[in-house]
Amino acid sequence: MFPRIGIMQGRLSKPLNGKIQSFPKNSWENEFYLAKDIGFKLIEWVLDENIKDNPIVNKELFSKIDIIKKKTEIDVNSICCDYFMTNSLSRNSKSFKEENLAILNFLIEESCPLNNIKIIDLPLVGEESLKKKQIADDYKNLLLKLEKKILDNNLVIALETDLEPNELRDFLKNFNKKAVTVNYDMGNSAFWKFDTKQEFLCYGQSISNVHIKDCTPEDYTVQLGDGNVNFKEVFHLLKKNNYKADFILQAARGQDEVQIAKKQLRFAEEYISKYFL
Repeated sequence: MFPRIGIMQGRLSKPLNGKIQSFPKNSWENEFYLAKDIGFKLIEWVLDENIKDNPIVNKELFSKIDIIKKKTEIDVNSICCDYFMTNSLSRNSKSFKEENLAILNFLIEESCPLNNIKIIDLPLVGEESLKKKQIADDYKNLLLKLEKKILDNNLVIALETDLEPNELRDFLKNFNKKAVTVNYDMGNSAFWKFDTKQEFLCYGQSISNVHIKDCTPEDYTVQLGDGNVNFKEVFHLLKKNNYKADFILQAARGQDEVQIAKKQLRFAEEYISKYFL
């Protein structure tokens, strides 16, 4: 079976306020139709700071999500929780609020189960970097408290971090491997100059979601094939580690959102066809 390829929400709309990634509040429904026309199978939902306009945290609007999914046959299997990058879950962060914990609990107990979403992606970089011991300790304690709830709701938390491979391996040892996993962003790994073989030795069996992106240490996100990602090595190691989940395009934007998405989809299909069929 050919693995499913999806796209990050917002990539099929004009950027809002110059941001490379945000919830497309005025066009999120139209993106489902565009995704279907282009050939994607799913969309990774984005939860950012604009939560008042986001139906994923409004139970009264869940039916709208369900209707559009059924009409287009475009699935939503994961949420990228950028919200928590600026609204911390760590009590040692300046942006911590009890409300942030309530939102995470709502995702785990209500939003994900009722919308049949299986993965909550937590981007723990920048101010939320686990390289800061107090932040890491807070997330360790929080995730341990949430483990049973995560498993009871048939979910996984996928961590996207800037920890060195051996550091992330050691951090993951604290948790049930069925509850806390890795979101593997190949572009971020290239940006941080991580050794790909070492990454897969450390947590290749813990990857539950993959972001397809290309980066350089100087320019961050660039078009697929123009950066430092060794796509042959990455896809070879994903196959070797028996990866069987989805691939999400989170690649650089272009002037024409639809045309660049088509080009990026063809790029991804070429590698996936070679290594997964």
